[in-house]
Amino acid sequence: MAALAQALPNPAMPMGPNPSECEIQAALLGTTDPNCPPLAMRRPAVPPPAAAAAAAATGPARPGPVTVPPLPGPAAMPSPELRAAFRVEFDFNSARIRPESRAILDKVAAVMANPAAGRARFRIVGHTDAVGGDAANLVLSGRRAAAVVEYLATHHRIGRDRLEASGMGARELLLPDQPKAAANRRVEIVNLGG
Repeated sequence: MAALAQALPNPAMPMGPNPSECEIQAALLGTTDPNCPPLAMRRPAVPPPAAAAAAAATGPARPGPVTVPPLPGPAAMPSPELRAAFRVEFDFNSARIRPESRAILDKVAAVMANPAAGRARFRIVGHTDAVGGDAANLVLSGRRAAAVVEYLATHHRIGRDRLEASGMGARELLLPDQPKAAANRRVEIVNLGG
């Protein structure tokens, strides 16, 4: 379990209540179909360089000599982890997927079946809120992740060899300051690559 927790260092940002197939595709595959409208991706603000911040604080200054460092050789950029969190509703203390959550899972399945996904594998990770004991939540979250895998495989013929399920219980709360909040009950989907 510790290895799995290390493999998932940061929880995914939650998708909205009704994300489009294009938004899901961007989150899970890092690309969209040409017919998708342009999507505004959220990026963290880039802090200003220290020199620019200092100049802004002291007023304009005369430019000094500029030293241009040599260009480095090609560097391998780490690929971003592709993952998204979805609010999937289950019956209380149950792994039965509620009917209103099937529409979001249908969109997720369409993205997984899209040729752009290739043979990518996906990890379905179940999360709970902090109501109840840790052992019970861990089992429940695993059962819920397995129910999502079952739904995708049975209703959409996504190969079971492309899906794996795991449960985290309440160990990675989305809202740690609100441990009983409904937002903590979610399913994350992580693209594991081909």
